[in-house]
Amino acid sequence: MSDHIPFDIQVEIIKRLPIRSLIRVRSVSKVWKSVIESSDFIVDYTVHNHDQPQHLLIRYDNLYSEETYVSIVDDDTFPQNKVSIIVPPSVNLLWDSFVVGASHGLVCLFGYYRNHDDFEYCSGTAMAVLWNPSIRKSVAIAVPDVDWPAGTNFGFGVCPATSDPKIVKITDTHTHKRMKGVSCSRHWLVEVFSLSSRVWRSSAGNLSDNLFEIKWPHSQVIIDGSVYWFGTKISTSDTKFELLISFDLSTEEFREIYLPNTLAFHDPMYMYLFKLCDSLVVLQEWSMNGIYKVWMMDNGDSKSFTNFCTINIPNLSSCPLEFRRNGELMMRLTDDSDALIVYNPFFEHINDLGIEGQCYSSLVSSYTESLILLHQADTLVDDEDDDEETRKTKPDLATMNS
Repeated sequence: MSDHIPFDIQVEIIKRLPIRSLIRVRSVSKVWKSVIESSDFIVDYTVHNHDQPQHLLIRYDNLYSEETYVSIVDDDTFPQNKVSIIVPPSVNLLWDSFVVGASHGLVCLFGYYRNHDDFEYCSGTAMAVLWNPSIRKSVAIAVPDVDWPAGTNFGFGVCPATSDPKIVKITDTHTHKRMKGVSCSRHWLVEVFSLSSRVWRSSAGNLSDNLFEIKWPHSQVIIDGSVYWFGTKISTSDTKFELLISFDLSTEEFREIYLPNTLAFHDPMYMYLFKLCDSLVVLQEWSMNGIYKVWMMDNGDSKSFTNFCTINIPNLSSCPLEFRRNGELMMRLTDDSDALIVYNPFFEHINDLGIEGQCYSSLVSSYTESLILLHQADTLVDDEDDDEETRKTKPDLATMNS
């Protein structure tokens, strides 16, 4: 850039560059490389800049049953700007995996690294992977003492106060296999992993022992530094009802948010949690005929839920996956095609994306461009409690990337 432009103005200009251009700028000079790789610049570019391009990460099994990832830019050009994603070994090695959540450009996945003799579903070494698709960086994290899908729940988000990625693990001590028959003073055991510390630690939290169940993994949403899930409680009259549970990534405190009766007593199998227009929405399926009511939360209490709109897609068997930034709903057909479609509720128009998965394999997750993990080499964060034999069977990511 011109020497006549003040340096601080130049910095503000490059903050507005797309991430691929920004990565190339690092090679222009040592000064720019130092600026772009500084912690302050990474935080400003990733956390404080709300104009970053948004992408939709789509995962599906192709016709050859190969796990495939593509990314589509979520703007006015949608779906023309579609590219295949190079998947790092840390993600490629995962079995039985799914997306826990996405926050500030990072996608968190959970799955298993299998040994040669691990053939059962959900067997092997439990792993979480933090992946930045924009800069192709990832960190694999061993997750101790997992009993999934029965007794362990997860959440993920980047703490807005510290820009530190955190994974929260919530264990139901009443149903966890290793804890059955063991006297435990608490119903829920909460543990938090932060990337800065690289260790799992117990969190005091304040999750109510009266909470019956957390509906996961299909209900997580992160908004304004809090992770949300559906939960179930039992009233004093032994009646089950649904509510929202939130976890503040800064204070690490839980909060219960009561739903209006029309949602609290609706079948939880037919409710979905999403983010739309930077607000939390509950998608309520009324029948198998494709009728959905969209409820939006404004202030974090039951009185603030309003019926934002109704989506009517008759004669179409489908499953909602994600809202686009413009309010269109991405869905997976639940017929033999497993095709991905986009429904515009304002014009009642359906657009087929030309992507067909196998065996209900399609997943969609929104993410923004980010520099988080820029300093990270592809690594595996081991669990200190693993025995020597388990450590020997874990992959060496550094070797696989060489």
